[in-house]
Amino acid sequence: MPITPAQVRAAQGVQHAAAHDAAAQVRLVAGPGTGKSFAIEERVRWLLAQGTAPGEICAVSFTRASSLDLRRRIQSFCQQTGQPTATNVRVSTLHSLALRTLRAGGFLTAYPAEPLVMNTWELETIFDAEFGSTRNLGKTRCEQVRLDHEAFWSTGQWGPPNYIPPDPAISPAERAHFQQFHGPRTQIYSCVLPGEIIRQCVDHMNAGTLDPIALLSIRHLIVDEYQDLNPVDLEFVDLMAARGVLLFVAGDDDQSIYSFRYASPAGLQDFPIRYPAAGQHTLSDCFRCTPAVLAAGQAVIGANFDPARISKNHVPLYATAAPPQQGVVHRWSFTSGGVEARAVAESCRDLIQAGINPREILILLSNTRTLWSELRAEFQTASVPCEPPRAETFLDSVTGRCVLAVLRIVCDAEDYVAHRTVLGLLRGVGVGTCNSIAGAVITNNLNFRDIFYQPLPGSVFTGRPLTGLNRARTVLAQAATWQSTDTLAQRAADIAGIVTSMFGTHEAHAWQTFAATLPAGATIGEVRDFLWADTDEQQSALLQAVYERLNQPIPGAGLLPDRVRVLTMHGAKGLSAKVVFIPGLEEQILPGPWRQPYPGLVLEAARLLYVSVTRARGACVISFARTRIVNGQFNQQVPSRFCAQLGGTFGSRASGLSVPEVQALAQECATL
Repeated sequence: MPITPAQVRAAQGVQHAAAHDAAAQVRLVAGPGTGKSFAIEERVRWLLAQGTAPGEICAVSFTRASSLDLRRRIQSFCQQTGQPTATNVRVSTLHSLALRTLRAGGFLTAYPAEPLVMNTWELETIFDAEFGSTRNLGKTRCEQVRLDHEAFWSTGQWGPPNYIPPDPAISPAERAHFQQFHGPRTQIYSCVLPGEIIRQCVDHMNAGTLDPIALLSIRHLIVDEYQDLNPVDLEFVDLMAARGVLLFVAGDDDQSIYSFRYASPAGLQDFPIRYPAAGQHTLSDCFRCTPAVLAAGQAVIGANFDPARISKNHVPLYATAAPPQQGVVHRWSFTSGGVEARAVAESCRDLIQAGINPREILILLSNTRTLWSELRAEFQTASVPCEPPRAETFLDSVTGRCVLAVLRIVCDAEDYVAHRTVLGLLRGVGVGTCNSIAGAVITNNLNFRDIFYQPLPGSVFTGRPLTGLNRARTVLAQAATWQSTDTLAQRAADIAGIVTSMFGTHEAHAWQTFAATLPAGATIGEVRDFLWADTDEQQSALLQAVYERLNQPIPGAGLLPDRVRVLTMHGAKGLSAKVVFIPGLEEQILPGPWRQPYPGLVLEAARLLYVSVTRARGACVISFARTRIVNGQFNQQVPSRFCAQLGGTFGSRASGLSVPEVQALAQECATL
């Protein structure tokens, strides 16, 4: 790596100044690749060195994946620097902190077990589907009614500023029907919806009936990705600070891209107004992006003016490294989406042949539905090893979800949502049957989990509900004696037996193929965590821990398959690669028609492009097509407004990288 030790020392000095700030509130603004995570790790180490008890430190991040990664990094860094007690520092999502607070305060008694936050698939396939079946509403309308409530939970307002109302608007009757359905259904499944738990915490704290500080003994709260907090999240954090918690927040307003959950950069931008005595620090030295890449990203941000934007002066360290490295940004235009897809696929093939690891290539899509099908075909034609968007992997297949649900139950017998998942995945058991079973549980005051194990009460379940329940009971009986410490070698065939009984031999083969990629000594619990993981990095860390526990060498092929990764722009946040391709930069795709009428959403689309460009370390290839087939229709496409803001000229191409371009790029990336 050509970045010099002197450059590293200078940057660390700024990071440590922020990490060691003793002010009651501290704001750290950190752009892409400037060392935010290192500053947070140092903050924890410093607090421990000052004598702070590890249980008094709580660090939170936006997603489950990012919080798990943060926990791993904090523990590893602190152990390396003489603070092994960091394993007792509490690291989680804000939702988990809120759940822990409500549990400690005794406010979870409405649920038969610890409630789980439903993920997107569970929300759509279980909650929305059953609500729709109950009220004879379509899938889209069910989601709209639920999102109407999530907007309220997230902001405290019906129809808040960032909310785009559906047509027709949600009626008072629909809200009443939702609320009548929501309470009993979340109770029997022991689950919660996104946003409602933090809203409950805030309401109890405002009422004076809940004090997280006294209950959890928190003294220091560290909030990562602060720009991703919505109004109720911010209120939760502010209420804790008002009760004496010392607050350290880190983020970047230029990377606020979650307005669909009502996050706003204003929380980070207004921090000094809410806390005038706060310590303020900015990390400017960028370790990740070469100058050309960083300049392209900054050009987009600079062209989309936000009057409240925090001023920054990012410096690419590669510009003054030894030797200096400039990086490259290619800007291409194509006659059609098919030609563009072929150029991207063949460029990836040629870069791999030139020595670049496939995992060091990212393809970032702003609209997977529009762009992926042509790319997939061209990757297959070019024989490029490719990891498709998450929805097409084993982990998100019916078989993958079945295996995960069974393993979740083995590891946590009180996982009610996993029981409902197994029931609903059975062939021939539709949402109507599941709804009938849920209704009978509510009407007859039954426990949903118990109906899978205890003798069924006479005449409550008949017909299809009884048949479905008995089939699910048979499936779960096969795993009744399993333990979370059982190994994959012990249980892989048993899992295949369950999959065969539910779906058939083809699906069982898919499981066996997947299981063969994992170490045989991995436990059921470790396999569950791997299946549950949200990112490659999380999966890689889990596998590494397994091999270390087994005292086995990491296979020569590495922890994860060497494949080009295809991700959504949102899904790439927190990642980086030597080469990033961003196809489809067209007005109909980014910002897209649903954002175009709203200046704030267009501004967010610019931030999304900035985040995507700055995933690249050495090279970024950005392109658009003048025609594209969308939903079977031939469309004339318009270059995105952002194309003119990227700095440089989009040149017409009929193919991908030339031989000299491949060689130059491979050489440029060799030392990154």
